[in-house]
Amino acid sequence: MKKIKKKTQRIPPALTISQMLTQMASDYISMGDTTEDCQSYLNSACTAWNIAVLPQHQREEALCRFVEEYKRLNPGIDDEKNLVHDMRILIKKKIDLFPEAKKMIVKAHLEELEGFKYRILIASTDNPRQFIK
Repeated sequence: MKKIKKKTQRIPPALTISQMLTQMASDYISMGDTTEDCQSYLNSACTAWNIAVLPQHQREEALCRFVEEYKRLNPGIDDEKNLVHDMRILIKKKIDLFPEAKKMIVKAHLEELEGFKYRILIASTDNPRQFIK
């Protein structure tokens, strides 16, 4: 009698935070014309990710704090409404695509590859309080 092998179900590997962020925000990040611009968009996308990880009742306040800091660091820039609009879209995309991902992004960097292609390198934590002094 021939022994029947059990078929093992292959579980797809979990996505990394870098892969998830790329799915969530690659169009947004690629709006930059230079590496510095793309890095700036990446930083905003990471902030949107982190806001989306917060409990729902804390998100609006966190978004307001982000916008105030953005205005403080960029005096004279008049694109607050566009920024808020983009951040809300990114926050919603994160929640829709990856509702179970709760790690906070601590640091993100674009590594330039050939041409105008990049790899996103992310440092994340599931214990963000360790960075608060």
